[in-house]
Amino acid sequence: MDNKQLEEIESFATQLCYDAGQILLDYFQKPISVDYKSKDQTNPVTEADKRSEEYLRESIIKAFPGHGILAEEGSQVNAEDSDCMWVIDPLDGTTNFVNGFPMFGASIGVLDKGVPVVGCVFLPSPKDVKGDVFHARKGGGAFRNSESINVSSDKKPRRSRVSVFPAAYQQNFRFKDEFRQSFGDLRSPGSTVYEIAMTACGVMQYAMFAHPWIWDVAAGIVLVKEAGGVVLNPKNNYSSWESFAGFKGSDGIDLSPADLESCRSPWLFSNSDIASFITRNLIPRSSLGRKVSSIMRRWF
Repeated sequence: MDNKQLEEIESFATQLCYDAGQILLDYFQKPISVDYKSKDQTNPVTEADKRSEEYLRESIIKAFPGHGILAEEGSQVNAEDSDCMWVIDPLDGTTNFVNGFPMFGASIGVLDKGVPVVGCVFLPSPKDVKGDVFHARKGGGAFRNSESINVSSDKKPRRSRVSVFPAAYQQNFRFKDEFRQSFGDLRSPGSTVYEIAMTACGVMQYAMFAHPWIWDVAAGIVLVKEAGGVVLNPKNNYSSWESFAGFKGSDGIDLSPADLESCRSPWLFSNSDIASFITRNLIPRSSLGRKVSSIMRRWF
């Protein structure tokens, strides 16, 4: 895509994300029926999720009928002749939403041949009852509404700064003393898109994730990169971390929609200095060490 096409898609996606946010706010903190996608009732879905996704799907099909769509709640449009795929999370943080906790979001990421090129995230805002939209396109910078945003400028994590670090990483890694002393003040807001957007604007100094879905990260990848940050994935059983280039197969071939839907991996979002500090202070556990750590966590 050339820059003109990216500008057009970013502008449309920004308005679309805002509109989806208004749908969510119309339901928020009101009585709402909840269904569960899992038997243990830990994966809720509401009418708000479905309404938001339906609106996004229909709007994209109307404006860009040749593009593909992949969405969390099942909407899928295969477009074999198009390089463009819209990846949608109509409501991330549904448990927060159902409980009236205002940390949730709607996310729209656009892939061009598997590479995230446009990202938009709607979040509730303490400053504006209608919320905020974080948006970015490849090469165009990142914004919170109309205000330019940047990742944290700190050289290494600070204790007084907020960070996102998954508990599962304690099973997979040991930590050098320097990192143990500066994890930061750890938080788990319960919405991946919220946490990544907060990292893009410097509120959180870094965010690490164990294995989120593609619709949780597609938009945030663009936001953080365009806000001056880096996005890393581990390689070779966590022995190294590399800059994320795109959702591709091991042979460099574009992934099918089914492969994209099942694509999950660990992530690190931050500025380059903090990312370098973290990755050189993580020591991957052996397979035996991971098993022992898992058993210890269950016991204690």
